[in-house]
Amino acid sequence: MSLIKLSISFLAAAALLSACSQPDKAQCACLAQAQKVNRLSEVIWSSNASHQDTLLLKQALQKKQAICKELEQSTPEALHKLRAQCPQ
Repeated sequence: MSLIKLSISFLAAAALLSACSQPDKAQCACLAQAQKVNRLSEVIWSSNASHQDTLLLKQALQKKQAICKELEQSTPEALHKLRAQCPQ
């Protein structure tokens, strides 16, 4: 019986450690969306934008606002660390 408890405790600790070491998927999605907004903004500022580009930028900004609420208050150092952890 104690071997089962030990095994469960070990598995729970391993799961907790692996969950803490992986970047939050929502935060990575926010960073990816921010990069998309930046790319669309570059198109707009290059003066080669179409009306469709403007609509895409508006939609991308709305999506970014929806998924990035938590990161808006983060420090630049935390964002830099997260960017290094998230797959590009």
